[in-house]
Amino acid sequence: MSGTTYRGPINPNPKDDEASIIIYGYTPSLALGIIGIITFTICVSLHSFWLARKRGTRWFHSLILVGALMEIGGYAARLSSHRRPFVVSSFVTQYFLIVVAPVLFSAAIYLSLSIAARSYKGAERLLILSPRKVLIFFVTADIVTTIIQVVGAALIGSSESAKVRGNPSSVTPEQANNILLAGLAIQCFSFTSFLLLLLLTIYRSHQPTYIHHLTNTTSLNKLRSFLYTILLTSLLILLRTTFRLAETGQGFFGFASTHESLFGTLEYLPVVLALLIWGILPPSKFVDPDRSRERERLDSAIGETQTSQIG
Repeated sequence: MSGTTYRGPINPNPKDDEASIIIYGYTPSLALGIIGIITFTICVSLHSFWLARKRGTRWFHSLILVGALMEIGGYAARLSSHRRPFVVSSFVTQYFLIVVAPVLFSAAIYLSLSIAARSYKGAERLLILSPRKVLIFFVTADIVTTIIQVVGAALIGSSESAKVRGNPSSVTPEQANNILLAGLAIQCFSFTSFLLLLLLTIYRSHQPTYIHHLTNTTSLNKLRSFLYTILLTSLLILLRTTFRLAETGQGFFGFASTHESLFGTLEYLPVVLALLIWGILPPSKFVDPDRSRERERLDSAIGETQTSQIG
């Protein structure tokens, strides 16, 4: 695989918790670490506010809240790496948290489409699948990709650590990278499929055949605004996932992996923008107040689905 040759600084006398190389391929930026912590803390504050106030969309904000907390942990680890870039545990921590957190954001976006469909009477006709089936199908795909990415990220950290310390490992860094690549590829395919479903839903929202029951112009405009907000945030998350797919495909020390400017532009920025958009324009801003009971039933249905899966 190309992109597996390390060309960065060498640590001639590594301590017990250090590697002889910087696994990032560069020393993480102090500024990006601080900005990441501050901006994701703002996201946590916004979504905590909506979580406390809007019961009908609590699952949506809970998913984003947990993911944003993971992002804070990831950027805190990068901040630590700025001072001690050779420490292996800091790299593994930030890699795991920042790679996995967007899976929760994807799940929140899947949920937002179900909320949109249930927020207006008859709006479910815009979907080619029922809101419940949309959730089950795409959340299941998210769970599968999460497991694969967690395994891949964990093996990358352990195998790279073993490699640079000269210890044996059950898998090579390249094999671990391929596992992560598979998870990202499945996630990218799943999210692209969701995007196509969303585009079809938006198209139908402009067709009289599907919206004749929505006679209230204000309600129809709010529904369309909701769908376009979902589209915008979906494209941002897809941009991030595509970057990660390309980065992983190049190899652990490829161009994309070893240039922090690309990380900041294509990993950090799309994710934080998506979370801020949902913090400023949460689903509760778009839903019909008369359908509040429907939203509460959706929360209950999700809870029952999760309970049955656990059982």
